[in-house]
Amino acid sequence: MMLKRGLGVIALGMLMSSVAWAADVNLSDLDKAVRSSSSNSIMFKRGPEAQMEMERREQQKAEEEARQKAEQEAKMKKEQAVFKPYNLFGSGWKIVATINGEMISNKDLQERANLFSLTTGLNANAKNKKMVADKVLQNTIDEKIKLQEAEKQGVHVSDKEVRDAYRNFEKANGVPAGKFNNVLKEYHVSKDVFMTQIKANLLWNKLINNKVSMSGVGVSEREVQDEFARIKKDMNTPKYMVSEIVIKRKDGEHIDELVEILKKDPRFELYAAQFSQSASAPSGGKLGWVANGQLPAPLDKAVRNLKEGQVSNAIPYRSDFYIFKMDKIYNPAKDKQKMPTEDEVREFIKNRKTDEIANKYIRDLRNRAVVEKKF
Repeated sequence: MMLKRGLGVIALGMLMSSVAWAADVNLSDLDKAVRSSSSNSIMFKRGPEAQMEMERREQQKAEEEARQKAEQEAKMKKEQAVFKPYNLFGSGWKIVATINGEMISNKDLQERANLFSLTTGLNANAKNKKMVADKVLQNTIDEKIKLQEAEKQGVHVSDKEVRDAYRNFEKANGVPAGKFNNVLKEYHVSKDVFMTQIKANLLWNKLINNKVSMSGVGVSEREVQDEFARIKKDMNTPKYMVSEIVIKRKDGEHIDELVEILKKDPRFELYAAQFSQSASAPSGGKLGWVANGQLPAPLDKAVRNLKEGQVSNAIPYRSDFYIFKMDKIYNPAKDKQKMPTEDEVREFIKNRKTDEIANKYIRDLRNRAVVEKKF
């Protein structure tokens, strides 16, 4: 009772206060003041002006509702779109390759091509079919030799580690627990294929960690100071932030089609990571900051002619085709860069050394692998 009574007193006090306030206000002055102000309220507007204002707001509301409806319909249409695999490796069932004696069927490769489309958003089509097929085959070769190397070195991962990685993948992509399997089915990919890729990646991380430990990778104080000196010099030099895609001339039959795609599709880094044959591919083709004259003359000229965000044509140089994207132009006279901390520089050097070890490791395994293609 005390609680209810207390609330009643407060409410009554508020009511009395509002009554007293209303008695002190001259409504005609208020009306005049509001109509002469810049208020958006239509309460005190009169005649045609008020009618036009109401119609304008109703039209805005209708347009917003129509926009939201169109967005929802587009979203539903996208979600309901049925994935249609592009046949890259022939029909029926047949052995199309062996990797160190382990057989790979066309069904294995086709499922991995479908998974490639799912995880990258790059669907195979008539223009890019050779690039996608080559990439899928290389991915499969790498997957197999990583699994084989792990077995040879006695490196293992538990079923729980694989399941946890699968669930982390779901979480990272906003998929409810266990529901990604439905997506795999829509893309005609068996869960075993996906889980095998997860297992290969987990094993590879353990193999790399072992290599790094055995190599005794460290970062000396001299290396840190040298890197700081390089960075300071670099900050006073005009330069370009550039990404690249490099394709061997012998594989460049459809290079112009790739350029056409890249000039329309903003995902240059994704294409570089999947198709580029240079050492920069794992980082999305990013070369970092490039100063004038740092690249060979024909490539340097092509880069300097690009504007920010622009993609070049294919540039033939020696045995390769180069495609560049200008990410940013740096002018030290007006642009400023923040110096990294010592910890950041040390971590950068350590990661660079780790990447070098990993790249050498996979190159050696590829060179030793016996791969036979039957398609």
